[in-house]
Amino acid sequence: MSANHSNEAGTMPTPTTAAPPPASTLMATQAFATTLAFVAGFVDACTFLAFAGFFVAQATGSFVVAGSELVNDNAGFALKVLAIPVFLLSGMATTGIVRLAAGRDGFALAVTLCVEAFLLAGLVGTGLEGPQSLTAVPALFGLAAMGVQSAAARLLLSSYGSTNVMTTNTTQLSIDLADSIMSGHLAPRFIQTGTVMLGFLLGVVVGAVAFKAVGLGCVLLAVGIVLGAAVAAMRAARRRMAREVSISHESPAAKIVLPENTRPTA
Repeated sequence: MSANHSNEAGTMPTPTTAAPPPASTLMATQAFATTLAFVAGFVDACTFLAFAGFFVAQATGSFVVAGSELVNDNAGFALKVLAIPVFLLSGMATTGIVRLAAGRDGFALAVTLCVEAFLLAGLVGTGLEGPQSLTAVPALFGLAAMGVQSAAARLLLSSYGSTNVMTTNTTQLSIDLADSIMSGHLAPRFIQTGTVMLGFLLGVVVGAVAFKAVGLGCVLLAVGIVLGAAVAAMRAARRRMAREVSISHESPAAKIVLPENTRPTA
């Protein structure tokens, strides 16, 4: 009896820890985060120039406007304050999409990027219909698009910092830089955060130049980039699903053969 128990114990499959993501997957995720940061910077620069200094990629200024209105009249007060509920609703909708995807992050990212592209297209479509002003509808489309992106990055790309708000990224970079100097080696998130910040800065520069050249229609470039990222995310999700199915079919646990002396006898 003891021998049989010993043999059975020896044939039990031992638990294994999940393998870390391959380098190619990490690089792809970094590319997604940096690309979205570029888009945010691009759109922010365009709308800043189009709507007299109004930022759509973040809602911090709207809180300041809401509070300071008590003592000072602010131009475009209604639209600036409206950014807060628009961001809130966009984030809620994005969260719903991600939660319904139930762990399929690639598909969730692809869907949220498609929603963002649609909203950016709305920004262009309504912006080209008439004079651009701070009270125009295009700004609301831009706010909603950036709200979706901000929530998606927070839920699906959280290791890479914010793709919209550079204040938190600058703080994280300063922490990583200090840690790197004190420890004598590069902090893990230094390159990740720094790359996202460079992507945002590059987007601002390109967006400003593009707006100066062709006007608000240049946001169509951002639409194309976001749609391309959505296609890439969907393809990556399908490859991952196919790989998981293949691994499950080849699982050693399904092919365990008991030794002769532990097989049941008639």
